[in-house]
Amino acid sequence: MIKEICNHKNINRTLKDALGNTVSIATLISGTLKGNQRVSIKVSASNRKHKIFADADSMGNIRGYISDELLNVSIDNVDDLSIEELIGHTGCIQVLKDLGMHSIFTGITDMPNGNIVDDFSYYFKQSEQTDSFFSINMVYNDNNEIVLCRGIMAQLLPGAPTNLIDAIKETIFENHSILSNLGDNESLKEIPYLLFEDIEIVEQYPVQFFCGCSKEAFYPMLYSLSKEELVDAFENKKSMEIVCNVCGKKHSFSSQDIKKFIQ
Repeated sequence: MIKEICNHKNINRTLKDALGNTVSIATLISGTLKGNQRVSIKVSASNRKHKIFADADSMGNIRGYISDELLNVSIDNVDDLSIEELIGHTGCIQVLKDLGMHSIFTGITDMPNGNIVDDFSYYFKQSEQTDSFFSINMVYNDNNEIVLCRGIMAQLLPGAPTNLIDAIKETIFENHSILSNLGDNESLKEIPYLLFEDIEIVEQYPVQFFCGCSKEAFYPMLYSLSKEELVDAFENKKSMEIVCNVCGKKHSFSSQDIKKFIQ
């Protein structure tokens, strides 16, 4: 799923890391959702126009994208940057949870680490008073394409000893090679038992990239064009094409589609 979201975009490794980490974290959080609940994440760099977004629901439908302002930054300006340099010293995280029944929870924190992954551990501690730990492992091939992504989210239940998080961190760091191993699908099921002696899998469910865009959803964008542009397209039988910046799907509007706006 992370490969599908990140590899189709013409972006460098730093942006892939940032987008992959954000989407992976949203995916892990989706495992805590119930019913029709949703979570939306916005990571803002010090330059507030540079943003990374991710959305997830309780059914495992995931999407993520980068703001146009960040996507269109010159490659030369970001090619050699680390995630920390990309985020800067005044980045922030905003998490919006739609809990259903017209109940929405919004949390905002700064990003003291600037690497996204550790900043979400900080977010849960500060905003939701929950001790948490995230680990994201992405593996690239020689063509700078993501070939593997595995993530772990750990949270303490009420009454659990606080040093348990430290023990989990130590286990993950000591077994980093297991999480980065390019094994088959069966190995994924075995990983929890390789990492921890006392563990029980209580639920499994698939996650998938789902954009949800449609041609109808892009009609309002035609209103942003001048009447002269629309008339010219109609009279010369030109079609217009709008590309979704989330999934890359192209939506074409014929001259007859455009005629409706002129009228």
